[in-house]
Amino acid sequence: MKSKEFNITSFLDEYKRRDEMIRDFIIHEGYTAIEEIIKEVNQRGSLNEADIYYGTPKPQLSYSDVELGYMLTSMMEYATNHVGNPVDEECEFENKLAYFEYKDEIVQIFEVYGQGTESWFSKPSNETIDKLNNTAYGVYLIQFDDFINYTKNKESESNKLSTSSKILNGITGEHTFQRGSK
Repeated sequence: MKSKEFNITSFLDEYKRRDEMIRDFIIHEGYTAIEEIIKEVNQRGSLNEADIYYGTPKPQLSYSDVELGYMLTSMMEYATNHVGNPVDEECEFENKLAYFEYKDEIVQIFEVYGQGTESWFSKPSNETIDKLNNTAYGVYLIQFDDFINYTKNKESESNKLSTSSKILNGITGEHTFQRGSK
């Protein structure tokens, strides 16, 4: 068998590039995206990546299904790490919810786990909106501006770490690990 090389630096660089693309999209297009998401959710009731391909009528978005996925994933991750997630008790599958507010509009992210993960933006019920605005359940309501500011702060931290990594790589050189046998 041939020896296979696994270049850790290459793998980490690719991961870092993807992370930068996501942050870049959120920082520069996040406000436009959330406005379009809210508009579509208000018209359709929900919005996910499949709606971009198969939705009738097609959503009027200025970004791709991949970028919508960036928003879904990043916003849910932010909610999970900063306020936690309530669940929909009536759903038979494992799930979690997140709520974001932008310009007095609330959008919900619903994530369901079964034989895979499915997530989408939707409009919360009037009862849920009332609970978010008038009870302790409101702890789960996140201001969209806080999410954008957090992403901007991650960007500046990443830039600081990037400089440190370059200095470290200059000192240690790139490392390649080999695995396998002859």
